[in-house]
Amino acid sequence: MSENGTSFDASLQIGAPFGTTAEELRIAAIGSRIQFAQSELQTVQAYIDVIHAGKIMVTPDDGSELPADSLVHLGSVLSNYEQTLFDQIAELEYKQEMLLFPPDEDSRDDDGIPDNEDA
Repeated sequence: MSENGTSFDASLQIGAPFGTTAEELRIAAIGSRIQFAQSELQTVQAYIDVIHAGKIMVTPDDGSELPADSLVHLGSVLSNYEQTLFDQIAELEYKQEMLLFPPDEDSRDDDGIPDNEDA
């Protein structure tokens, strides 16, 4: 019975929509990820500013006093996340640039150093 059936997966060969290439889709996806990371970075930086300015008031449910430096750990976590976002944006921008302007293999000398780089 399986000899007469066609593969469902074979019929689902998805091509690029509206004539865009797979490379163009990758570039667009990376651009979208960069925009999201930049937006997230702005949010994190705003939270860091609020924490360091001391504009947060925390009142525990039981009415007890909080330690004076109770938000220091939160500021540290946000600062680490901020650095992670900077690194992620830089990596994505590098990938996007490599897709937009691939290195020219013909411009390399015999020693593997591009013509435009001095040793």
